[in-house]
Amino acid sequence: ASGIGAILAMFHLWRKFVILVKLMFTLVTKNKKARTSIDRDNIQKVCNVTFTQIMLTLMRLFSAASAAVALPWSVAVNGFGPQLKMDGSIPFWIALGAVCTAVASTIFFFIVEFVVRYNLSPKLGEFVCESFRSEIEDMYAVLSIPSNDIDTKQVQERETWEYVAREFLHRYRFDTVFAADRFGSILQYLQCGMDPRIDSTAIRN
Repeated sequence: ASGIGAILAMFHLWRKFVILVKLMFTLVTKNKKARTSIDRDNIQKVCNVTFTQIMLTLMRLFSAASAAVALPWSVAVNGFGPQLKMDGSIPFWIALGAVCTAVASTIFFFIVEFVVRYNLSPKLGEFVCESFRSEIEDMYAVLSIPSNDIDTKQVQERETWEYVAREFLHRYRFDTVFAADRFGSILQYLQCGMDPRIDSTAIRN
């Protein structure tokens, strides 16, 4: 059962790793196309946080893969030790490496959570969304709902921006990079219609 759990964890972490790498390439491309040094600095900060998540995911992936190998190998050594022409201590060292990597990844997680993420700007949502403005505007054009005489224009526009926010965050998966509060700032900025003058609390009214 533990071996199966390790395998499932490995597949989940591999999927997250692929998502993060794709997002990293997208951000690097955005950084190269940035018009001003301020925009480049803002995108670079997002790239740095994404890179830390890639490293953290790699450490956890290595730990899960090592556990998935060590557990069944250890069972085989205990059950068929004399018949196996291999060093019986190998599973132990693999398992030890998995434990050490898991401990190191936990320490690294706290560093990322309470140092790197904690020092991110409260205007992170604006930085991210403005970097993807052209894509977001294209999504808005595609997802705009036909106007009607039942709801007000503001209500209809707010509903469209809700669809845009869901599509954008589903496509680029910033939830794998940022904690809930920073991720929420991206969502709020989109729901405000990418207008920094609108108070984020207004969307709840």
